[in-house]
Amino acid sequence: MNYPLHMGIIPDGCRRWASEKGSLPWDGHLKGIGVMETVSKWILSETPVKHLTAYGLSASNLKRPASQLKALEKLYSKYFIKLSKDKDIHENQVRVGIIGSRNLLPEKILDAADVAVEATANYDSKFFRVALAYSGRQEIVDAVKKSGEKLSVESISQNLYSDYPDVDLIFRTSERRLSNFMLWASSYSELYFLDKYWPDVSVDDIRVALEDYDSRQRRHGE
Repeated sequence: MNYPLHMGIIPDGCRRWASEKGSLPWDGHLKGIGVMETVSKWILSETPVKHLTAYGLSASNLKRPASQLKALEKLYSKYFIKLSKDKDIHENQVRVGIIGSRNLLPEKILDAADVAVEATANYDSKFFRVALAYSGRQEIVDAVKKSGEKLSVESISQNLYSDYPDVDLIFRTSERRLSNFMLWASSYSELYFLDKYWPDVSVDDIRVALEDYDSRQRRHGE
């Protein structure tokens, strides 16, 4: 079976899932984090996918009401501390990373994320990146600035937030758009859209998406 080298996930629909159940947005995000733990663990442990990037918080998400941001701050802080101690992460030698505008992140999230990053810094078997305070457009702008006068396709690729290969497969729930995710690295990505809210996603859904990817003939513009 042909697996993607790099898979991206856009986990959309947590707040709507909560709203339809008469719950608070916090409940949707809490359930969503649990699903991400399950799904990412399966992908990184049970498949050959080497790079996994998940959309955690977009830069626009940080404009939400203060009460929601406080809840997200608490949720992500706990998530990264848990990730830093996760048995499967260490057994599979997964290096954890974050991509995005670090200066926009709440200090509590940043500190917790750095704990996970430092705890896995020496691993290079698999890579799990979480996009936080992230904007695909801003990533390109920042890469152009770093490239200086030697601007080229190669220089931009070399100056992205992290040294990752192009994304082969993007898995998105609920909606059908990229939402400013990995714009430079998704030039020839295969897109898989699932008509479910993220909290309802299971490992079987990911398995079906990977089987669908395997059935496609990728042409890379040729």
